[in-house]
Amino acid sequence: MKQKQLNKIKWTARITGTILFLLIFPFYIGYGFPFPNSTLTFFENLWLTIIPIFLIGLIIGWKHEKIAGYLITIPITTGLLVSLITWQDPSPIMAIPLLPGILYLIYVFKKK
Repeated sequence: MKQKQLNKIKWTARITGTILFLLIFPFYIGYGFPFPNSTLTFFENLWLTIIPIFLIGLIIGWKHEKIAGYLITIPITTGLLVSLITWQDPSPIMAIPLLPGILYLIYVFKKK
């Protein structure tokens, strides 16, 4: 890939990651901080554990794209798989933060 295309991928990931962080962080603080909460279900506590990990990934993406890609994609994918295994209804909205994570990984592996 050309450097110009890689820069578009990187900046798309950064911009979407920043927007997602600004939208998700206030809801996380209002809903479940500090976690875990004994009044919530296992599934809710699982997502309250996953969310800060990928939020950190969204922030780290400005400096370390590879680490951010892994911090975003692995926890969200794990949460979606656990929801499928435990017969919970997987929330498709939780797949939206996968976009910057996948874009970061594409950028890193195509850059080489």
